[in-house]
Amino acid sequence: MQNRKFPYMLRFARDGFACYIGHLDWIRLVLVALDYTHLPIVYTEGYSPKAKLKFSPPLPVGLNSDTELVLIYLRENLSEDIIHQEFDYALPDGMTLLNVKYLYPQPPKNPFKSINGALYEIHFPMELNPDERKNILDTLQGVGLSDDAPEIILKQQDWILKILNGDEFADKAVRVPGQHDYIDHVDYVARLESGRTFHPVKFALALKDYLNLPHLPQGKRLSFLHIEDEGARKLFEF
Repeated sequence: MQNRKFPYMLRFARDGFACYIGHLDWIRLVLVALDYTHLPIVYTEGYSPKAKLKFSPPLPVGLNSDTELVLIYLRENLSEDIIHQEFDYALPDGMTLLNVKYLYPQPPKNPFKSINGALYEIHFPMELNPDERKNILDTLQGVGLSDDAPEIILKQQDWILKILNGDEFADKAVRVPGQHDYIDHVDYVARLESGRTFHPVKFALALKDYLNLPHLPQGKRLSFLHIEDEGARKLFEF
């Protein structure tokens, strides 16, 4: 029993200051939070043992996220509620533990290896008329771009594979009192490749300048995907 290890997938949200730190600092924050808990963490062997953890692909700096995943191993089979409670007072502002999931059977050594895409949201914190919405959708789809468009926009079709709510975004252009179906965001699937990361924040900055938007669009990563020929399959359901 001593050598047994129990894997749990933790799903964190990052916003506020936590979206402005790099990946290595994010790892350090999680390690510090674990030190504040009383969880029986599994450590590597050797002269310099470290907590046995795996992290999902890095979050581009400046982007909020609802899907920062961390795989941890414990020496005891604890309930998911107990793990959640241990983190209640261990996390700084900007970090929230959303879900805990015990993994059975044992996950592969690197469960995040199959990730090659992500679902993003780009939120527009301003009123947009139908023409502005059409221009945004056309730009996201690479339609009618001018030669002087920023490079990240000209090359966005290398990354953005599909817009999920284009029709709804185009139609729900007017706020109606008492109704809650006004759409102020676009959901899209983008490719992730090892060593090359699509940067939604830089894309939003370029989009603001290119379309003369009055405010900077805000981004969020919603989930990870495995992109196959027939579409995109969501990974790590909670």
